[in-house]
Amino acid sequence: MLMRRVRSWLLGGWTAVVGALASTRTRTAVPPALDAELPGRGWATPRAGTHGPDLDGEAAFEAWLDEALSKAPNQAAYAATYAASAAAVVKWRRRYRGNPKLWNRLMKDKVVKELVECAPVVAACRDYVEALSGPPTTIVDLCSGKGYLAMLLSELLPPEKVARVILADKAWPLHGTEVLPHHINWDHIYDYYEEWPITLTTSKTDLKSKSAVRNFERRVLDECEGSIVVLAVHLCGTLSLKALDLFNSHEKCALLVLKPCCLPGIVHSKRDEVFVVGSHSFDSNEVCSNGRFKGNVWKGPPRHMIRGKFERWALNLEKGAQVRGGDGVKSLEHIEVQEKGGFQNAFIFAEHGSATGPLWAGIADRRSPAPGRMPA
Repeated sequence: MLMRRVRSWLLGGWTAVVGALASTRTRTAVPPALDAELPGRGWATPRAGTHGPDLDGEAAFEAWLDEALSKAPNQAAYAATYAASAAAVVKWRRRYRGNPKLWNRLMKDKVVKELVECAPVVAACRDYVEALSGPPTTIVDLCSGKGYLAMLLSELLPPEKVARVILADKAWPLHGTEVLPHHINWDHIYDYYEEWPITLTTSKTDLKSKSAVRNFERRVLDECEGSIVVLAVHLCGTLSLKALDLFNSHEKCALLVLKPCCLPGIVHSKRDEVFVVGSHSFDSNEVCSNGRFKGNVWKGPPRHMIRGKFERWALNLEKGAQVRGGDGVKSLEHIEVQEKGGFQNAFIFAEHGSATGPLWAGIADRRSPAPGRMPA
């Protein structure tokens, strides 16, 4: 009995010593005021005597963001858009003050890429909305992901001319349900709902489900008072066809901006499918590929080998945009937003009815001399 007590005492003492050493070694250091690779990290550096993070790192963060965007392509055309977008991100930083976990989850290291690839869409939306008269428009951000584009537009568009921006994505939770790990967390939208200059709302919508699209049209789009702007950025594969179907078919859709992403999968070609959108049809063999990104790594044939297929894909998508009215306009533009081997630089603009002069003048003014508009 005595030996058992001694052994227990020695074991307890040894456990306490090891635990203390482990606690000292694994204590998390306070992050620096700014981490150039992950701009969100360090934002929450606490200041003694206050509750929550301070804003002492704001100037450094703003300088980092401005410097990163100064290296972005198309400075002559989009410098003003880059500057306005950077100012919007600084506002987000202030808004999320006190919630560093949310900030770090939202920002990570892709914010600059998002700002650059959204710049042509943001610039076009500003031209279009500022020229609007009549009831406020509704903007639909298809396959929104976390909603960077929608968040930018909420900060940069005139609130009196936009009823709301709808973030449509199949990964959102249903309203009134719990946010589960496989969902996009919407805390950055709804926990700050009243602070967005233009209202942001989410809609769980799967574009590949006919019933889901019908419900979205009936319960959301049909209820819009004014016109609808359809934005479709980074749409993978056949999702671009679904965005065109929505723009072509719904009478309230007035403007489409589509930036296609990866090509349709090779499975469509193996089935000898013919893609049909509007009154246009084309053979899937012309555009399908078995390559795709897994994370940041490309898996598939050398990317230069599928550049031609992507250009044919973009040309066919433009042909599938069926503008209504004698003055309807559409254009397929080559805007350099990807570098270092990236070739997904196609943007499709289409407007039903009478063309909005400032919108199309802005697109023409920002068009680089070469390559500019993609050849038909």
